[in-house]
Amino acid sequence: MKRIVITAGLVVAAALATAPVASAKGYVRAVQVCGPSACAKVHGAQRAIQRLGMDILAGTGRDAPSPALLPYYRLRFQPRFEVPSADTFYIPEAKVICTDSGCIQARSGLAPALQAAAASVGSFTPRISSVTVNDHARTDRAGFAILYDQRPAQLPSTSVWKSRHSSVIVTFSATTPWSLGGASWMVYYPRYHALSRGGRWFQAGADVGRLVRGPARAAAGDGHAWRTAATVVAVLAAAAVVVLAAAAGTGRRLWRPRSG
Repeated sequence: MKRIVITAGLVVAAALATAPVASAKGYVRAVQVCGPSACAKVHGAQRAIQRLGMDILAGTGRDAPSPALLPYYRLRFQPRFEVPSADTFYIPEAKVICTDSGCIQARSGLAPALQAAAASVGSFTPRISSVTVNDHARTDRAGFAILYDQRPAQLPSTSVWKSRHSSVIVTFSATTPWSLGGASWMVYYPRYHALSRGGRWFQAGADVGRLVRGPARAAAGDGHAWRTAATVVAVLAAAAVVVLAAAAGTGRRLWRPRSG
């Protein structure tokens, strides 16, 4: 009887010990690198693949700055649902993996395998579809790609919140590593040459300032000047008409036909 109790206890203990492993989230057995029309399985680097799930879930990966707008891929995991269903992307040129919570550096044991898989399928290309600055649509949207190529920085000053700023919304033709729901929200602070995006700060160069001010303002200024000049001409013309009309009326009042 004692032996039976001990044996049963060992079975239960073994079951309890293995249950968390079986149900643990973050266990990734395989990864696929996917482009617009095909996917490629990542071969080798099995240990690094298994660690990738925990890097994403537990934040154990090494943080990486958001890269410039570059060709990218989606990552798919097996078994499904071991990693949250949020979009996960891989940018080969920067060797980073990005989710909606930020980017991490691809581990050295995994990067070559990801690169090899990516080389066998076509990539996605980020395309900016619209830009608004302070609620005004901009037509020079391609130039706004430079907003994603600025150096990371610290919060410039707590007084930045009270300084003059411009809000910038960039939308993409699809969900990308640089956008949530297809859009990216930013704020530019000209006094500090600072750009805030996704909760992070970037040192924005003079080219960013010129871009945000941009041709829209210049065009508006030129149009205002033109409209002002046109208004002056119109006022002068109207005044001339009034003077001529008044003179003609005076002449009619001064000239009266003699009665017979």
